[in-house]
Amino acid sequence: MSRESIGNQLMAERKRRQITQNEIASKLKTDRAQISRIENGRYQGSLQLLERYLTIMGLELTATPINRRPTFDELDSIYDDD
Repeated sequence: MSRESIGNQLMAERKRRQITQNEIASKLKTDRAQISRIENGRYQGSLQLLERYLTIMGLELTATPINRRPTFDELDSIYDDD
């Protein structure tokens, strides 16, 4: 998941809840510019702030594999004759 997609999800949820960037910034004890950078995918600050914003919005950060080729073992199990 890219920073842009995380930011887009946060912005969409914030707008759905009709909360301003200033209100989020106040809750997170940061400034509105930080919230804007997060939502625009340009944030390079602490993971803690990003996690707190996600939590407030009822979201969580997860790690998923990037599109990768299957291993030989995975392919072998598809064609298992047993």
